[in-house]
Amino acid sequence: MKKILVAGEQDPVREELSLALIQEGYDVVTARSGAECLSVVADAEDFDLVLLAMRFADMNGIDVLERLRKNHPDTTVIMMTAHGDIESTRKALSLGAFDFIHRPVKARAVVSIIKTALEIRCLRREFQQIIYKNKERYGYHNLIGKSEAIQGVLEILARVASSDAATILIEGASGTGKSLVAKCLHYNGLRAYQPFVEISCASIPPTLLESELFGYEAGAFTDAKRPKRGLIEVANGGTVFLDEIGEMHPALQAKVLQVLEEKTFRRVGGTRSMEVDTRIIAATNRDLKAAVESGDFRQDLYYRLNVINIHLPTLRERNADVMPLIEHFIHHYSRELRKPVKTVSEEARELLTRYDWPGNVRELLNTVERIMILEDGTIITPGTLPPEISKGGGDGRRPPVQNAPAFLDEAAAVDYKALTREFQAALITRALERSGGNKSGAARMLGLTRLALYHQMKRLELLKQ
Repeated sequence: MKKILVAGEQDPVREELSLALIQEGYDVVTARSGAECLSVVADAEDFDLVLLAMRFADMNGIDVLERLRKNHPDTTVIMMTAHGDIESTRKALSLGAFDFIHRPVKARAVVSIIKTALEIRCLRREFQQIIYKNKERYGYHNLIGKSEAIQGVLEILARVASSDAATILIEGASGTGKSLVAKCLHYNGLRAYQPFVEISCASIPPTLLESELFGYEAGAFTDAKRPKRGLIEVANGGTVFLDEIGEMHPALQAKVLQVLEEKTFRRVGGTRSMEVDTRIIAATNRDLKAAVESGDFRQDLYYRLNVINIHLPTLRERNADVMPLIEHFIHHYSRELRKPVKTVSEEARELLTRYDWPGNVRELLNTVERIMILEDGTIITPGTLPPEISKGGGDGRRPPVQNAPAFLDEAAAVDYKALTREFQAALITRALERSGGNKSGAARMLGLTRLALYHQMKRLELLKQ
C-alpha cells in the first residue's frame, strides 16, 4: 500500500484530500505544521509521496521542501498553494517538486495527479534497478583474468571509462569478449543512464543497415509510410556499439565519419541535418590496417575510430586465465542450473589448460555450460569433457602445418611479401576457376565479401586476367 503524507494548515482541505486518498486505497497520514511534517517523515518509514502546503504558520513550505529533498530524496513531493507566486513556484520546481497545485483544488484532480506521480516514481525505481543490474553484470570484475595481457586491458578501461568524448576501437578475434568490453565502458562511464544500442554490421545488408542506423523519412522508399528513427538517433546521449565494423560498406562508412566529426546526420530520404550526441564504440575481428591498405576500409574513418585502441588477446595468449575463467563459469552455472559441481579434477584441469581454445572465451563458456548440464557429480572429470578436449591427442592444440615448403628449412632468407602475394593470387585464381568465374561464389569459398574480393583482385592485379 502506498503511503502518503498530507501536510497543510487548513483542516477542511486536509480532511477532504485525506478522505479521497483513503477511498483510493492509500495509507494516509496528516500533519498540521511544517515542523510536524518534518517530524512525521523523520520518525516513520519513507513516504512514497508528500502533499505539501506552500505556507505554514511556523515555517515556509519551500524550507520544508528543501529539507525533505535533502534527507529523503526518493520521496515525491507535490506542492499546494493559494497564491500565484511565480518565483516560489520556480524555486520549488528547481528543488525537485514533482508538480504545483493551485487552490482551490478538486480532490479528484489531485488524486489523478498523485496517481501519475506515483506511476512515474515506480518507473524511475525500475529503471534505476535495471541500471544497477547492468552495472553489476557488466562491471570490470566480470573481465576475469590475472594475466599481464588482460590486466593491461583493464588498466586502459579504467582510464577510458571516465573519458566521455573518446571514440574507441576494440580489436580482437571472435569470441574474445568485444561486446562485453563495450558494455563495461558504457555502464561504468558517464553515459550509464542513457541508451546502449548494439548492432552487427556483418549481419545486415548495406541498404538495410543504413536505414537501421540513420532512420528514414516517409516516402524514402516504397514501404516507408511514416518516418522512423534510426539507432544513432535512438541512442542520443548514450552509446552505439558497431560490431564487425570492418564489414561496413564504404558508402556507409562516410556517413558514420560525418557523425563522428560533425555530430550530425540525415535520415534516408531526408534533407534536414539532425544534431546528435552519441558516443560510438566500434569493434572488429579483422586487421583494419590491412583493410585500409587494400581499399576495403576508409583511412580517414579508421584514424577517427582509432582514438583509443583496445586489443583483446586470444585465450591462447592468456593461457594462465583459462582455469580462473572456468572456475568463474562453474560458479555461475552451479547457481543457475542448481548443480553440485564445485571443482575440476587434476586430469581434467591439465586437459583444459593444454587445449588451444580456437573459439576463445565464447568456446570456453559454451564448453563449461555443456559440462555443467551433463555432470551430476561434484567434480568435473575427463570423461565429461568434449572429445576435442579429452581425446585431442598431444597437447590438445591445433596440429602443426604439414607439408611446409622445403625452402623454409634452408638457411637462405625468403621474400615473405612476394611469396604471400603469390599464394593469395593462386588461391583467388583457384576459387574463381572452381566457381566458373563467378565472383560471388569465389568470395563465399574464401570467406570474403564480394567487395573485399574485388579489392584483393585489384591489389593483386588479377582483374585484367
